[in-house]
Amino acid sequence: MNLPSDWVTCKFEDLLAAEPNALADGPFGSALKSSDYTETGCRVIRLNNVGVGVFLGENKAFIEMQRIADLKRHEAKPGDLITAALGDPLGRTCQVPIDIGPAIVKADCFRSRLHKRIDSELIKFWLNSNILARYFDENSKGVGRVRITLSVLRNAIIPLPPEKEQKRLVIKLRSILDRSAIAKSEAQRASTAATALKVSGLRSGVTGLLTNKWRDKEPSVETAAQLLARVAPPQQARGGRQATEVKMLGVAGIAVNTPDIEIPEGWSWTPLYLVARQETGHTPSRQHPEYWDGDIGWLGIKDARIHHGSVINKTIQKITSAGLAGSSARILPAGTVCLSRTASVGYVTILGTPMATSQDFVTWTCTPALLPEYLMYALMAEGKSIRRFGRGSTHTTIYFPELRALNIALPPIREQNEIVARLNRLLQHADNLKKQADRSIKAAEDLASKSITHAMSGKFSVSSSDNSEVTALLRTISEEREATGKRRKKMEITEASLNNHATELSSGSNLREEKALTLRSIVLKVGGTISPKALWKRTDLTIEEFYRCLRDEVNAGQIHESEDKEHLHAH
Repeated sequence: MNLPSDWVTCKFEDLLAAEPNALADGPFGSALKSSDYTETGCRVIRLNNVGVGVFLGENKAFIEMQRIADLKRHEAKPGDLITAALGDPLGRTCQVPIDIGPAIVKADCFRSRLHKRIDSELIKFWLNSNILARYFDENSKGVGRVRITLSVLRNAIIPLPPEKEQKRLVIKLRSILDRSAIAKSEAQRASTAATALKVSGLRSGVTGLLTNKWRDKEPSVETAAQLLARVAPPQQARGGRQATEVKMLGVAGIAVNTPDIEIPEGWSWTPLYLVARQETGHTPSRQHPEYWDGDIGWLGIKDARIHHGSVINKTIQKITSAGLAGSSARILPAGTVCLSRTASVGYVTILGTPMATSQDFVTWTCTPALLPEYLMYALMAEGKSIRRFGRGSTHTTIYFPELRALNIALPPIREQNEIVARLNRLLQHADNLKKQADRSIKAAEDLASKSITHAMSGKFSVSSSDNSEVTALLRTISEEREATGKRRKKMEITEASLNNHATELSSGSNLREEKALTLRSIVLKVGGTISPKALWKRTDLTIEEFYRCLRDEVNAGQIHESEDKEHLHAH
């Protein structure tokens, strides 16, 4: 990084305040559990409070005020930096708000208190930059729960400008980021409006509002009832569960059984089985490699997610003729409408070529009485409300008793064509508006991230001298930290000496043998299992020192914590 001549680079730890625990993690798991939370008291700052440059205060947790004394080293004060060790993005950092009140950080939230001559807001910008995001990703650890360690944060390389330049850059970045946030907010509103236009357009189309004037001009078209009398119903597959008799209303033109809802003249509430052959698919066995990677298209949930509201011609996975023969899958004709009914409920697509599907779909092959595009739009118009036809709180599934009882508000075939044509134009317009809005959102985000990168690289600054001022500042911080460390060590030696003398006077013996042992050796000595509190009482450590040692030994794999965090084990 080519910095101005009056800047220097340093490690993050070089910027910390000259006081004990200027950089601290939250307490070890068993020292602070979710069961300890109360309605009021000392605020607990958790990972879900840490946004990118923003403190997210909605999710609140507290512990009793009397716990603060035991957890003093984890205290968070207004202006402190909180860095997330977990989640996306790694290393995201915010500042503790001024109105937080008494607060501590939870595990995996790193609290940093910088020296008073370092602008914490500027360093917050730096930590959220693309440059340090890459550093955190490259130095993360873990497979399932990827994280960064305190050491990674300590050793992060930070560009440091002179004090006055720090303040000037903060003012400039605030101005840019404020304008970026306003632009992003306006673009997000436009994106939301485009989505709302799409939803309202779909619902207006399949309920007849979009073609009100058209019907007045076309009074003599063939009605839906006449259409149904002319077109024979399709042959349905035999067997399976019977249709439910329960009525369930949709929000537009779909319902379970015939609803008592008025529809335009010439339309008819019609069971879907009278105008489309209903089927489902199947997944060939994964135990047979010869069933897969063939040349037969096979529709899966990922395909439907990508092609929601459109025609699909190519699938991610394909099966072989052997896979088709060895399963209940069937090749469905082009034009078949597919609705995902399990897990991710509500994706709708039309087959552009003959292909098979998984059992996650219900499919309809339409007769000449129903346009596939019209059926797709009618299903899409229900949106997330289509889940009301299903069951299951965690994973909703629409079962076949409800699917076999689905009814559609069926317009005349000429009106179906008119509605589809109008919706095609409206949805294309809404999609274009949303794409423009999303591009504006991306541009606003890019402005923010690029501005921070430019500022961090010194491109907003003009060099006026050498780096002696900043070097002197870092030297002052280092000397203050060293002096604080010496005073603290001297106090600890004095305190230990007094404790030893008092113990010898009271018992005529040395301190307990366990003091010289590792925590693991104490656990082994008592049989391999002990509660954290009982283990602490067997040491001469303060509660803070104890949990610091315990965390180290757990991280080193010398001690293991039970799932309920009530017991410690060693082998």
